[in-house]
Amino acid sequence: MSNKKNFEEALKRLEEIADTMENDETGLEESVKLYKEGVELAAYCAEKLNSAEQQVSQLKIKADDIFEKEAFDIGEE
Repeated sequence: MSNKKNFEEALKRLEEIADTMENDETGLEESVKLYKEGVELAAYCAEKLNSAEQQVSQLKIKADDIFEKEAFDIGEE
C-alpha cells in the first residue's frame, strides 16, 4: 500500500479491483495479483478507519469533560 496517499484513493482503487475481478475475462495470475493488492488496501483502509474512530472517541471524551466543567445553573430571578 505504498503508493496510496489517503483513505479515499485507497477505497477507490479497492473498488476498481473488485470491478476488475468480477470480470470473467481476468486471468488467474492477474486475479491473484489484484487479490493481493486488494487485501493490502483493505487492511490499510481498516487501519485508517480504526484510527479515525479512536480520534473521534478521544474528542468526545474531551468535549464531555469540557461541557461538564462548564455547565452552570440558570437560577430563577
